[in-house]
Amino acid sequence: MQKAPFYQFGRWHQRKMVLQRLEESYEHPEPVDFATAQLTIEHVMPQSPGDEWLRMLEEDAADGERAEDLHSRLQHTLGNLTLTAVNSELSNRPFERKQDLLRGSHLEMNRRIAATERWGVKEIRARADELADRAVTLWPAPLRGVGRAERSRDWLLAHEVLAALPHGTWTSYGDLAAFLGFGAQAVGNHMASTPRVANAYRVLTSEGKVSDGFRWTSEDEGGDVRARLSADGVRFTVNGAADPAQRLTADDLALLVAEDDDRADGEETAQRAPGGGQGEETRADRFFRQLAADDSPETVEAVRALFTRWEELGGWIGHGAGQVTTSAFLMLGEAGAPGRGIWPLTLYPGGGRGGTAEVVFQYLAAREPFTDRALRAELLGRLNELDGVDIPEGKLELRPNFRLSLLEKNGNRELLTETLAWFRDRWEKRDTA
Repeated sequence: MQKAPFYQFGRWHQRKMVLQRLEESYEHPEPVDFATAQLTIEHVMPQSPGDEWLRMLEEDAADGERAEDLHSRLQHTLGNLTLTAVNSELSNRPFERKQDLLRGSHLEMNRRIAATERWGVKEIRARADELADRAVTLWPAPLRGVGRAERSRDWLLAHEVLAALPHGTWTSYGDLAAFLGFGAQAVGNHMASTPRVANAYRVLTSEGKVSDGFRWTSEDEGGDVRARLSADGVRFTVNGAADPAQRLTADDLALLVAEDDDRADGEETAQRAPGGGQGEETRADRFFRQLAADDSPETVEAVRALFTRWEELGGWIGHGAGQVTTSAFLMLGEAGAPGRGIWPLTLYPGGGRGGTAEVVFQYLAAREPFTDRALRAELLGRLNELDGVDIPEGKLELRPNFRLSLLEKNGNRELLTETLAWFRDRWEKRDTA
């Protein structure tokens, strides 16, 4: 429980209910009224960490361990999650700023986080241990042997996600471990001792190299691993490492086996937000405020120009309801009419690392006419014509992204506008195709 990516398990309301019950277990004399409180789940160490967060993780990293790998393993664990009503203020700020805001919280677990001097590996794991102890008290195990069965299901999940690896992709032991909530060594041992695991040879080191300890586990397998990877569409750099652009992170792996209910639905969250009342910030205002917080004025103006061109093409901009990080959907179709709209891109402020445009291939695969893989591949090819964009074909079933700062180049904006016009035309002609 302590190491598992809790944030990726179950439905959002189930995760919230667990955290709510853990908060209640502190038996605060003035408990929060959860029925009226507008609480959402907050990552204390943010999902998109800025340089200050990464520097702190570097201090905690063991020899040969990267801050990014530590972040991948810890970000979604129970010890890093809490409930708050001030997500927009917390956002991706350094821990010192979050401490100031959490001190004023009415939730006991937030006050305890605020009382911690720093928020690194040791602190996250210590809190995970504490919450796990409380969870065991609240929800005791039912029968002997359940733990063993649960472990078996976890390995089955590993086999399932490896079998789903798209052509032209690879992952690392660390990414797979972070997805499962196991240690990388345990994953390596399981892979080495379990025969006939599909795509086991596509699990590499974090540097994109075949592990020194890798061995084929059955007689009908074998041959040069690099040759097999090349045949599967994995490219290699001049240094002999697998192309990092084709690497699937723990979050990418989660998308491969996500249930439909867990996938973002823009028609429910992306709405034409009405103008705010006097002094009230609109969703659009919040989006551009968050975008301007760590992107250049040139990037902000480039995004505004893109929105204008999209509206000229007959589309509209829908803004997500997120408070931590909001979003902007490039929508076509009727506003507020589920099943009658579509969107090719979702734009996100960067929260310390630069805004991104997410290409929603995974969503498009279920929407006509883009159920045709050839059309999605053409969309990918057109996007890759932008200077600085290189999305591998292996991510055609996922939600890859590119930096919004690339839109500062006039040529890139023109190419993207042409691509969006092509997308609109394909969608409008869907019934006559």
